[in-house]
Amino acid sequence: MRHTKEVSIRTVYIFLLFIFYQHFFKMTAEPTMITFYSVFFLMGMAHYLLDLFNFNLVKYRIHDFILSLCVIIVLGSVFFIIDHNRNFLLFFMKFFLVQNLLRWIFIKLTSEKHRIAIIGDNSKNGEVINYLKKNERYRYKGYFSSFSEKKGKYLGKLEDIKEIVKKHSINKLVLTESNLKESVLTDLIDLKLKGVKVISYLVFNEEVQGKIDVKEISEKWILNERGFNMLHNRVQNRLKRVFDLFLSLVLFIVASPVILISAIIIKIESPGPIFFRQTRIGFRNQPFEMIKFRSMKLHDPNEHSKYAGEKDDRITKYGNFMRKTRIDELPQLWNVIKGDMSFVGPRAEWDELCYNYMDKIPHYNLRHSIQPGLTGWAQVMYPYGAGVEDAMRKLEYDLYYIKHQNFVMDVFVFFKTVKTVLFGKGR
Repeated sequence: MRHTKEVSIRTVYIFLLFIFYQHFFKMTAEPTMITFYSVFFLMGMAHYLLDLFNFNLVKYRIHDFILSLCVIIVLGSVFFIIDHNRNFLLFFMKFFLVQNLLRWIFIKLTSEKHRIAIIGDNSKNGEVINYLKKNERYRYKGYFSSFSEKKGKYLGKLEDIKEIVKKHSINKLVLTESNLKESVLTDLIDLKLKGVKVISYLVFNEEVQGKIDVKEISEKWILNERGFNMLHNRVQNRLKRVFDLFLSLVLFIVASPVILISAIIIKIESPGPIFFRQTRIGFRNQPFEMIKFRSMKLHDPNEHSKYAGEKDDRITKYGNFMRKTRIDELPQLWNVIKGDMSFVGPRAEWDELCYNYMDKIPHYNLRHSIQPGLTGWAQVMYPYGAGVEDAMRKLEYDLYYIKHQNFVMDVFVFFKTVKTVLFGKGR
């Protein structure tokens, strides 16, 4: 799966970095444990936030080399000013060279240019093509169809697929059409046995985009599909609860000054309560009262949209800042501690909107099979949206999370959330 591969590569890379780091650091100085781990943590977080742990690339970028150099110069200068030890500068330069060489090797080993063609000519093609064009690791070659009409990047008829695949060096085929002739299926099996990867549209969405198309699944698929371990694994659920409590209590303590200052500013900026309380739908359709910092002026909800717009005049100045930095959601830590929510999970929706979504979106109720989250896979993968269509798009990511959830994925989502918050991408 998408997130599993990313985590595996980064884990091996960071482990090797730590080995080199330990060797160089001990040659340079006799550090205390606090200094030793603090330096590695600061370098690691800086590289992560600047996307320098990203291996979803075709080639090593000079831009990344420059950013990495800037990180080393800043950290090296800070530690030299504090300690006045010139050996620290030598250490940082050694580490910089090894880190970039190691990353170049990893990108060389893991990068692969996928030459993809689509089998079928229907509405699903557009979404696949749009994703392929945005990702530099994929090169869209065209599509095959049973019809002779040529439009777009038409490669030819399905009956000629073997010759055309060889001619264009295609190494991956995505099936957006399911009703294929026996002769075509035989050709596809032959291509697969010769090393061409053949996947369905549903698998493409899951493996590559990290989502599950709700329009393509059925009750039978849900019943027979592997995964969904968190729905019945008690050990995993207890581990998740421990993770929730530990992380929520730590964040609550660390963020207490921000919580106090925010409460004062909200009270000064506009009349009304500090907290915004609303009924949300949680685990197994149970309603609960969610608490957030109030980011809007008091208004009549019957006279305004249920969704907050990009430049909604109801949002206060500090409220806008809180939304971008997710400060308005800090009081939800209390909901996590109480057990109404988890730290990672589907977004808890307002009950009025939720019942509407249940009527209009297929399988929407699946997201209530687990606890809602303060953050989640959908929140970090899909931009803020308002309306039924956006709710359906987010459900696709929620289903992927429910199917593949484990402790590693929760940690992965947590770090992606940190990046989102620090770069002010929330709303």
